[in-house]
Amino acid sequence: MTVVVSLGGSFLFEHPEKISELNRLIKKVNEQFIVVCGGGMVAREYINFASGLDLDSEFLHKVGIELTRVNAMIIAKKLGGGFYNKDPRRIELMSKVTVTGGYKPGWTTDTCAAYAAVASKSDILFNLSKEKNVYDKDPSEHRNAKPIKSMLFSDLYRLTKGSRKPGMNFIFDPLAGKICEKNEITVVVTDDPLDISNYLNKKEVDGTIIKGLNW
Repeated sequence: MTVVVSLGGSFLFEHPEKISELNRLIKKVNEQFIVVCGGGMVAREYINFASGLDLDSEFLHKVGIELTRVNAMIIAKKLGGGFYNKDPRRIELMSKVTVTGGYKPGWTTDTCAAYAAVASKSDILFNLSKEKNVYDKDPSEHRNAKPIKSMLFSDLYRLTKGSRKPGMNFIFDPLAGKICEKNEITVVVTDDPLDISNYLNKKEVDGTIIKGLNW
């Protein structure tokens, strides 16, 4: 079985110590892994810089993609994996761990992870985020935001309405959600790599589990 991990850029820069936890976990289990890296604050800074020069939106997307690939190269080195920089819909597994970043303007790295899950016939995608759960409202703006332990993809879409721009941060991209829903891929949103092991061993997870209505 292949396990897909969408490694949020914010997670990378706010929880670098947890990359070592992920590395130890990967070495302990038998599954192969695909890890897709986001851009994080560095990508957003470059996008803001390029935007200030009045450069077009497609170019801004390309800047963000290149920064995700830099992150992917670093994480591939840390995890002892192979770096892949082509179409995630045709991803080629490289030994135990394959690490990639963004690919196409307009696609978030969550979307790339969803396509990689389809291509590798995975039925599980972990979204490692700076937040422990999906919340009913933005916890950075609302102190009374409540965590959601399990939800449907339709609930996710209601929480993520609105337009998308280069560098925008979602708890999990709704387009990626639709790909996962269509292909019956469960999504776990968490800030703890241990939830990967817990889920694989059929134990309770602390994060949020997202599924389709009739699964």
